[in-house]
Amino acid sequence: MLLRKSASTYSKWLSSYTYKKRFLSSSSERVRIGCFSGFWGDSCSFASQQLVNKGDIDFLVGDYLAEVTMSLLAAMKKRRPELGFCPDFFEHLAPVGPKLAEKNIKVVVNAGGLNPDACAKTLKGLLQQFGLSLNVASVVGDDLINKDIKIPEIEGIPYNTMNCYLGAEPIAKALDDGADIVITGRCVDSALVLGPLIHKFGWNMNEFDKLAQGSLAGHLVECGAQCSGGNFTDWHLVPDFSNVGFPIVDVEKNGVFKVTKPVKTGGLVSFGTVAEQMLYEIGDSQCYALPDVNCDFSNVSIKETGENEVEVSGAVGKPPSSTYKVSATYIDGYKATSMAPMIGPNAAQKGKLNAISTIERCEKIFAKMGMGKFEEVNVECLGSGSNYGQSIESSTAKEVVVWSSVRHKNKKALEMYAKEIAGASTGMAPGFTTLVGGRPKPTPILRYKPFFYPKDLVEISVNDNKFENSNSEFSTTQPQSPPEVINSVVKEGDHSYRLEELAFLRSGDKGNSANLGIICRDKSLYEVLDARLTSSVVKEYLNFLGDDLVVTKYNLPGIGAFNFVLDNALGGGGVASLKTDPQGKAIGQIFSDFIVEGLKEKSCYLSE
Repeated sequence: MLLRKSASTYSKWLSSYTYKKRFLSSSSERVRIGCFSGFWGDSCSFASQQLVNKGDIDFLVGDYLAEVTMSLLAAMKKRRPELGFCPDFFEHLAPVGPKLAEKNIKVVVNAGGLNPDACAKTLKGLLQQFGLSLNVASVVGDDLINKDIKIPEIEGIPYNTMNCYLGAEPIAKALDDGADIVITGRCVDSALVLGPLIHKFGWNMNEFDKLAQGSLAGHLVECGAQCSGGNFTDWHLVPDFSNVGFPIVDVEKNGVFKVTKPVKTGGLVSFGTVAEQMLYEIGDSQCYALPDVNCDFSNVSIKETGENEVEVSGAVGKPPSSTYKVSATYIDGYKATSMAPMIGPNAAQKGKLNAISTIERCEKIFAKMGMGKFEEVNVECLGSGSNYGQSIESSTAKEVVVWSSVRHKNKKALEMYAKEIAGASTGMAPGFTTLVGGRPKPTPILRYKPFFYPKDLVEISVNDNKFENSNSEFSTTQPQSPPEVINSVVKEGDHSYRLEELAFLRSGDKGNSANLGIICRDKSLYEVLDARLTSSVVKEYLNFLGDDLVVTKYNLPGIGAFNFVLDNALGGGGVASLKTDPQGKAIGQIFSDFIVEGLKEKSCYLSE
């Protein structure tokens, strides 16, 4: 296998037919790639048309898969074995199919989910119906559910899904072989962009700086419009969300690239929108680990070069590990969640009383039925400040929405809860108006368990042909950032500001962990905020997220930023969580109210 080649034989491989083919196919010095989908459920109405008609792109890519998505697809495939992929992809593609052929635009998506071959087969049939002659390829091998893999922490529990995150090279191979549309299952999101770049530029798999730049380009656009104005701190400066422009990366052969969007569209591409997205859901900024490369983003440069255009450079690459990251999910009981508006004086106190009383009533019934108590409960009163860690008892809100979420191993217990919850409308404290969405239905709790698996044990195929990764250079130890340095806080003046006045913020999730990215609005603030925003300060401010919260800080001096990883912050995360913010999306907004003290007048730091 090529994975086993020694350094001496590696140089011979570089002159092989595969290498020559990629090198000789590299006819362009630039490649433009647009992303039309950031998740399964993203807008089907206009993004692909916008990019194909106005974007002057060479490749159209779409990301569909999150950890929870794989479990939803597993349930779909269990009911109908010929499914298990994301059908929305066909809706995205239908309006632009003829234009793809006319403009020679290639498509790469991970919409194959748990069944890439079936997705490809279905698409081929649809293309044939419409008289379109496009070559469709599928990449498979990520699904490990049928392998005899034992995970000690959850041994004995049947897995729902188990998929490794493949890299970009199989995608490049499919394009090398003439594919117009490439459909994958689970791969790292950034591979959807890196694969076309490897194919088009003939990059070798040991050109790690280029691979890191290409991976960063993919990371920036993988969430669609979240790079071009969506979820931006300065939302009030973003024009026309109704026609938000989806992002495009314009990549040079050396890996340097620009981020932009189609002309005459809404949204915004700026230093802030791109910097926020760079920090989104990353961990260690000096080791963003991917199958093809370990990326160091700590000294990346982001510069505005024109209206809705920024240039990105400076990512550094190092050899990847010899393992793939694997995401396994398994069912761990059930949950049910109700939402009920409460209106009137002491709304939060009355709402909490009703929720707790219903839970206590159910547990008395469970005791008579021989069922245990709820394994976990979470009651929040939205509008009372509960998501800021404020006490419901001290709330003066006169209207709130009571969020009551409960977990139990026995589905029947939650069915009983669903019957009892409505009793509060006539038999408990006043102000209850309705159950939003009706009585809650029990849904499975899907736990996420990541682990690592040797690459040489994963069998990958491209269009039913065996594929072997060409890279044989692996890191034996995982690079990581140095320990946090605590600097003394120097009082510079008597002014205090909300953090949002000084920085951009964005947060996201990985399983039960969240990340909080903070980017200085001007690099002159970097040392000032570095001293004041320590891991202990962040933990103290956000301690209401959980008793076992662990905060780790990573620095990115290149753009004047900090990334805080918050472990055990999300109550299990995703669909396993009972919280109102199970993916940590609001943590950045909450922390934007942090008060920074001892500063000079703000204008002394912020350039015009």
